[in-house]
Amino acid sequence: MNLPRLAIESFLLFSGIFLALLLEGYIEDNQIRERQERLIGELFLDLEETISDINNDISNNGEFLRQTKIAIDAVNNPTGRIDPENAFEAIQQVCKSYAFVVPKVSTFESIKSLGLDLVDDDLLRTEITDFYELSLFRISTAEARFYDFSMQECWPYVSENFAWSDPLEQTTRQVNFGAESTQMDWLSDARVKAADLDELLQDSSFKFILHEAFIRRSFQLLHYERGLVNAEALKNRLTDYLR
Repeated sequence: MNLPRLAIESFLLFSGIFLALLLEGYIEDNQIRERQERLIGELFLDLEETISDINNDISNNGEFLRQTKIAIDAVNNPTGRIDPENAFEAIQQVCKSYAFVVPKVSTFESIKSLGLDLVDDDLLRTEITDFYELSLFRISTAEARFYDFSMQECWPYVSENFAWSDPLEQTTRQVNFGAESTQMDWLSDARVKAADLDELLQDSSFKFILHEAFIRRSFQLLHYERGLVNAEALKNRLTDYLR
């Protein structure tokens, strides 16, 4: 047997195998990189929609909190500059809890199912996890606490102690879904009137309702605002990563 020829053939064989493995690894790395960039791009779009949702709920929650402050001021100073009867006309806003952040989490769940190590930037991976598993959890918990209070205590009290003085009027409401917006059927806030204003102003249960509404809504607004800061920071990180 020709040893030099055997050595050359062995070298070519192993070289071919080695090159094939390198090529396979290169193709696999490219596929992982492409999948990672695609998912990060989709996550960016999901995050934009979630940010829009949070901004919308901050606006709504802020208006309802403002109405709660007016009611508290009227109770604390019944002879002050705010007439209690007028202050309570929109008291139903104190109980409203229809504004919920509905984040898009499908892309994050896809990344989790593939393994968070798919995101090779350690800091970015941490920020993604913190937002989707901590910030959104805190928001949903604050929303749930207010919703439970609203359904179990606030609305029952308002329904028992106030009467709608105006008819219910149909209207429309603009709803934002990320960059898209649509109109949905809605109802305008009808004015309400206290069944017994003097008794209401002395009712400790009414003060409790206002106290709880203010505290719980304040916490809800706090988590919205903190979540928005985290979402904006994550969006900037994703922008830098995708460049």
